[in-house]
Amino acid sequence: MKRDHYTTLSRLFDYPDESYNSLVTNMISELGSEYPDASEELEAFSKLLPTDIYQLQEIYTKSFEVQAVTSLEIGYLLYGDDYTRGEVMVHLSKEHKIVGNELGTELSDHLGNVLRLLPKMQDEAVIHDLVTMMIGPAVEVMMKEYSPKNMEAKDKLYKKQYKTLIVPSIPVGMFLHLIKALYMILDNDFTLIKENKPFGDASFLGFLSAELEVEEGKKSSNSCAPTFDTSGVMTGSSCGGCV
Repeated sequence: MKRDHYTTLSRLFDYPDESYNSLVTNMISELGSEYPDASEELEAFSKLLPTDIYQLQEIYTKSFEVQAVTSLEIGYLLYGDDYTRGEVMVHLSKEHKIVGNELGTELSDHLGNVLRLLPKMQDEAVIHDLVTMMIGPAVEVMMKEYSPKNMEAKDKLYKKQYKTLIVPSIPVGMFLHLIKALYMILDNDFTLIKENKPFGDASFLGFLSAELEVEEGKKSSNSCAPTFDTSGVMTGSSCGGCV
């Protein structure tokens, strides 16, 4: 099975540059015949994209990085900053290295990096497990984070923590079209397991709330969230006391 479309799709989850809007347009055309539903979602996405690159970059940052709606790091979406995520990142780093997949400045479990990995892998069984057991469930979590209820809850949480919101939630909702398009393509290619919860009911909002509670000192100093480098090796913890 050819999977070159995942290489192009991966770029849509990277930090936008001047070529971003044309990439979306080209992807709509590329997917049109084989993935019509996904192409329609990207069409809706393209109509909401600002032409000003700085505005687009600001919305991207608000969506995925600062006061984020969701994360693009699939290991974090499934496990939070748990040791299991570190193990996943180590295994992913090995797969990236085997096929020469460059990670850039992002972590090994970043969605863009993982999508770029798919066309380069050879073992069909491993590819299938990676998609159905990790990428698919993580993308499901992403879609759920865009529900009005979850977005409102995150806005309240951020406003409480930081006293202000960088960008209101309404414009960042446009990225849901992109995420839905990806889910449709994955489902078409691999037949995803709907509502698959092998790792429990993961919630970016839940992980976020826990992290902010730690920052506010509401949790015991013995409760440590490990941090990892790009290869998944633990480099420290949020409380500084666990190594």
